[in-house]
Amino acid sequence: MDPDARATTAGTIAGTTADATTAVDTTAIKDALARYCTGVAVVTALDPADGRPVGMAVQSFSSVSLDPPLVCFCPAHTSTTWPRVRAAGAFAVNVLAADQEDLCRRFAVTGGDKFAGTAWRPGGNGAPLVEGALATVECVLTDVLDGGDHAIALGRVTALTAHRPEAGPLLYFRRGYGRLPSAPSTPDPPASAPPASDPSTSAPSTPAPSTPEPSASGRRLRAASSSSMSASIASARSRSEA
Repeated sequence: MDPDARATTAGTIAGTTADATTAVDTTAIKDALARYCTGVAVVTALDPADGRPVGMAVQSFSSVSLDPPLVCFCPAHTSTTWPRVRAAGAFAVNVLAADQEDLCRRFAVTGGDKFAGTAWRPGGNGAPLVEGALATVECVLTDVLDGGDHAIALGRVTALTAHRPEAGPLLYFRRGYGRLPSAPSTPDPPASAPPASDPSTSAPSTPAPSTPEPSASGRRLRAASSSSMSASIASARSRSEA
């Protein structure tokens, strides 16, 4: 293709992409992204103004880096809890277990005493660590980035602990809670790369396929998506937190 033709084609594609992007409405975005199943966590901190515990339920928790150890979550700008977590400068992420749906619902709404009836202890950074969580991750807030109608809060991990190896996770899918039929008793072994075609050479092995066969836990998760989802909650809380 000659340069002029390439430029015309690129401009057409770029224009089409931009037009298609602006045409997508928020309902379509929510409907499509609700198909992405996630775990659920509660982010907690101590309000520096009065020393009281604060917290919010989030889906948008993710590992970012191993070295340095970084995680992130994405609170909505409309959240009333996020400004207090930000002011604290330190927080904890409590990864919820399958039997903590009621606790999650308390932390997913605005107002009220979210910690009423919730057992917790202070972590090393003072943030509440919720009893019964699958894992607790203590962090120092290192950066806050703009993410449209959400903020992207980046935290450096200072301590973390895994709990309850026998328990399964609380899941969120299509605006409803769910759980695995049963938790894996042992982790699935990592997929190993096929050997190189000539073992006598020093060339690296052929990389594993980019789309591996589903693991046992993946098959269980697909089964859970169709059979184990419980009642839905308000769509307004599906991608943000109180």
